[in-house]
Amino acid sequence: MEENVKHEATAKNIDRLVTVGAGWGKRLDRWIIPPLYESASKKLDGIPVSLVAAQRMLNEVKADDRVLLVDQFAWYPNRPYGETDGPLGVASLARTVRFGLSALPVLVTGPNDIEVARNTTKAAGLNVLEYSVAKEITTAVAAEVIFPCVDKDQSREIAFRLIDEYAPKAVIAVETIGPNRKGVKHSGAGYDTEAKDKLPGLEYLFYEASARGILTIGIIDRGNELGSGTIEEDVRKVVPYADVCRCPCGAGGACMVKTDIVFPASISNWGAYAISAMVAYLLKKPKILQDEDTERLMLEACVMAGAIDGSEGGPVMSVDGVGVKAQQSLVNMLHTIIENALL
Repeated sequence: MEENVKHEATAKNIDRLVTVGAGWGKRLDRWIIPPLYESASKKLDGIPVSLVAAQRMLNEVKADDRVLLVDQFAWYPNRPYGETDGPLGVASLARTVRFGLSALPVLVTGPNDIEVARNTTKAAGLNVLEYSVAKEITTAVAAEVIFPCVDKDQSREIAFRLIDEYAPKAVIAVETIGPNRKGVKHSGAGYDTEAKDKLPGLEYLFYEASARGILTIGIIDRGNELGSGTIEEDVRKVVPYADVCRCPCGAGGACMVKTDIVFPASISNWGAYAISAMVAYLLKKPKILQDEDTERLMLEACVMAGAIDGSEGGPVMSVDGVGVKAQQSLVNMLHTIIENALL
């Protein structure tokens, strides 16, 4: 019982850190995260989200299993290669899956996001290869799969085939745009992201995984991402443009896709880091979580591949208006929390 209390206290400290409002000055709506996090935790009987997510992963993912890690935020014309928020979270979780769970992380994203995901994960210390090659390697490696931009029926078929072939034990999305009640995918500002080009139907991976009882996790920061449907009512209450959007559909930007666990964090990457930190803590292996030097390498690789800071609007060394030094400091604080808790 004493151990459970300590685990929960550690997770509360971690979750408190990654839900602090530290966003860009022009994005004063960062206050939305505390109520969304409370809603997500209530769905889990009030237990800290990072603890539930980490324990579920440890219980369900074993050596040589596969975990699908999904990210997609590239859309024309504003974000041709996506954002710096998302790829770093995926890279951190890829480390956790590989070095902590001895399983194979499989990066799944659209054609415009794949280079960013690949390079960021390489900077995190993992080679990224085709699945047919990666599955034969037992060292520091991740697999990659491109999910094409096709219609609903084809997307459904692809998702069915991927779940069949890889038989994942978990499917996790980090900052991945998802459809609202009318099937429209929105930007955080409430605009239709498919006005210029079709996006990959990654939501079908979550429909298929849920139908088969596979663990699903959605990490969000705005409510227009996969997993937000788990707390959609609260998303619509507190997030600007979530209930009434700025595009012709009029149905709001809130994503309706549900996951078993949803983790609202101030920056989606941070929610992924929190889960990585909790797995590292529970396994008593702090080095699973990237250090500050690796964090910088990850962000540099992400930016050099074309990802932009969604708040700044350009390929600069920051995430949602929070600079690289602050990102490194957050990683250091996470290490401090888990390492002190292990003393």
